[in-house]
Amino acid sequence: MSRRIARAAAPALLSALVMGLVGLAAVFARQPWLFPSLGPTIFLMATSPADPSARPWNVFAGHAIGVAAGFGALFLFGAQHTPSVFAADAVSMSRAAATALAVGATMLLQALSDAKHPPAAATTMLITLGGMQAAWSTAATVAIGVMLVAALGYALPRAGNLRKKSGLPKEPANLKAIRAPISANRTR
Repeated sequence: MSRRIARAAAPALLSALVMGLVGLAAVFARQPWLFPSLGPTIFLMATSPADPSARPWNVFAGHAIGVAAGFGALFLFGAQHTPSVFAADAVSMSRAAATALAVGATMLLQALSDAKHPPAAATTMLITLGGMQAAWSTAATVAIGVMLVAALGYALPRAGNLRKKSGLPKEPANLKAIRAPISANRTR
């Protein structure tokens, strides 16, 4: 049981540490560098570091593509002038259309650039739905937040060797191979 707890605790602690450090930097800099789509980003980096979507290239390029697609669709449909979904408690037709186009474009461009990173679709939607302003400062905010999470999420486990000390496998060969011993222990 303690090995199972260690396997669950190491990525959770790493994620909390990274989010705490980024949050602290954001507080001191008085910048909104902490935003919702960074949670799934650090989740992937901490729990599945060998997954291609957790590679630094995928994280950086994926979010950059998401921001560009979000801004492009927002301006194409003129949705930047409509109230935010979060303020209006309603979705305008232009924001709905911008969101649909932007998410599709994000997925297509990520696939074409070998930079698939699913959490970036949430960044796209934060922009098209009005959770983030349609401004250059938003692009800078996202870039800095992503850079901090990606750098810390990549460097901390290597510096502290957390995965090795916790007994976590480098990358599971397949999910059944991991679950079989756990299931066998439960039946005893």
